[in-house]
Amino acid sequence: MGPIPTLGSGGHKPNRMKRKFVNFEERKNKRNAALFIFLTIAAIVILYFLGIPALGKLTTFVSSLRGNNQKIGSSDITPPPPPKFRNFPEFTNQQNLTLSGNTESGATVKLTFNGNSQEVLADGSGQFSFNVILQDGTNTFAAVALDQSGNQSQKSDDYQITFDKKVPELEITSPTDGSSYFGSNQRQATIEGKTEAEASVTINDRIISVDDGGAFQYTTTLNEGINAFNIKSTDRAGNTTEKSLNLNFTP
Repeated sequence: MGPIPTLGSGGHKPNRMKRKFVNFEERKNKRNAALFIFLTIAAIVILYFLGIPALGKLTTFVSSLRGNNQKIGSSDITPPPPPKFRNFPEFTNQQNLTLSGNTESGATVKLTFNGNSQEVLADGSGQFSFNVILQDGTNTFAAVALDQSGNQSQKSDDYQITFDKKVPELEITSPTDGSSYFGSNQRQATIEGKTEAEASVTINDRIISVDDGGAFQYTTTLNEGINAFNIKSTDRAGNTTEKSLNLNFTP
């Protein structure tokens, strides 16, 4: 009967495999270290002979390649919504105005105002604003949005703002200033006048109805002595004209 194999027979094979794995990892680490040293030396050489600007240009070039790759790989084909403007007046007497609104976050907003174009970048929440100078009369504007993938929105609505610095005309047609009234039969007085169509009128801060032609009237009861009236007309742009009227009443 031959010799019986001992328990440790063949035990050298796992040790050899372990040594091979260790040697492989050592060679890999050495290659990585050598590559790191090479890149470090190369960077030092570039800085020494070409200077920091060259290194900056190289960095910019690599970044641009990365950006181009991102654009090529973009799958965004959905256009942003049209820009929406808010809180602007239809009529104003202020020549400098800020137009604000919202659209897709980070989109470029292109504004056409009275035929002239300008653009701004919407912020992280999609908010944007333009500073514009109004011309006399009607000013027209509209806008489109362009997202970061190059998709363009439909044009917004066409908007108008009327710039008006002219004060409204105001005429008191009856009675004349300084008129006198006597006795109980004349205690009621009617003030009549005319102003700009669509203007608003107040008499002593009381709102008075104005018809489509700008005519108005107001009936009041006079007190004894001098009755003072302040008549004010305000147009849609906010321009105002004021006149005073005094009526005398003797019971």
